[in-house]
Amino acid sequence: MKELLSINSIPFHSIYLIDGETGVEYISKNYSENKYDVNVITGMFKALETFINHLAYSENYEHLQEINFKGLRIVYERYNPAFGKKSLLCVGVSKKEEDAKIEHAFLQKIVFDFYNVYEPVIQNFKGDVMPFQCFFNRLEEYQYNWDSDQKDPSFRGYNSPQIVKTQSFPDFHGFQRTND
Repeated sequence: MKELLSINSIPFHSIYLIDGETGVEYISKNYSENKYDVNVITGMFKALETFINHLAYSENYEHLQEINFKGLRIVYERYNPAFGKKSLLCVGVSKKEEDAKIEHAFLQKIVFDFYNVYEPVIQNFKGDVMPFQCFFNRLEEYQYNWDSDQKDPSFRGYNSPQIVKTQSFPDFHGFQRTND
């Protein structure tokens, strides 16, 4: 896969932040030139996790950690807050250029960062992903500040985005017939 950046390039082809229960994509960043249908990909990530759990025949919910291929690794990180709150799933499609532990730690930082900023929006999520779009800049910062010599992402002078109020639209109750 061809990459858009070569200097300090992040070791992932793409990163997805997904609702942990439904598989709905909150936001994603593609770091390569390849284009994919995000809805199909995020739904597949959640479906794979659910399928693996059913195969495990376990009393406890098993969480998929990673899927390894020859030149590709799909890395799963999940944030499960207190009981009764929505979970968050972060999935990275890795180039396998770094140790898997480093990739997991990196995605863990992203998932905690995202959850800490958007926790109220996540808990009240009803399908509107617009509030999460500010995090796209943060995902770009992760890319530009990746420092492979330190084996740790560096966040020089960047603060997490704040929740931005977006215009709210009235609820749609179907088309109404008017008498003309």
